Amino acid sequence: SGHSHFETINKVMKKVCEATEGENCLINYVETDNYKTIAAACIAYNHTLVAQSSMDVNLAKQLNILLTEMNFPPERIVIDPLTGTLGYGLEYTYSIMERIRNDGLAGDKMLAFPMLINPGHESFRVKETWASEQDYPDWGNLEQRAAYWEIATAMSLLVTGAELLIMYHPRAVEVVKKKIAEMYESKKRE
Repeated sequence: SGHSHFETINKVMKKVCEATEGENCLINYVETDNYKTIAAACIAYNHTLVAQSSMDVNLAKQLNILLTEMNFPPERIVIDPLTGTLGYGLEYTYSIMERIRNDGLAGDKMLAFPMLINPGHESFRVKETWASEQDYPDWGNLEQRAAYWEIATAMSLLVTGAELLIMYHPRAVEVVKKKIAEMYESKKRE
């Protein structure tokens, strides 16, 4: 995963790509302001790339166009529209992802890529998932509250088209995996 110090991250990610040549790692992430160096390394060493945009359909599409214009294989692009968590932008994230998925399904080749979301990171940034039970006794058990927050975020975004999830809480992982299995099982019965 990257950060905004472009010169440093470019050096590091080039080395990561080189060291893992041929492994087809999912390199996380490039953005419109910094994509050429990392994308070139992914092409050279045969990796897949996360194209991150700031909750905007047009920015997501623009970055995917820029990547494919430099001959990045479209089948190795994963969209990360960024994630808002429950109570902190989840509805907006949902609507952006829904538009990306619907446009992709309607034939827009630049939005027809898999989507990655990070409910773990976003959920554990909010006060409700880390504030102590002593300070907020009415909020309930901290361990349970943290897991439920991540589960609610993950499941909401999963149903709008996310294929890849970055999860943090072990209980949340367990529950979401079970729900995904149930969804596939019910689809088989249809």
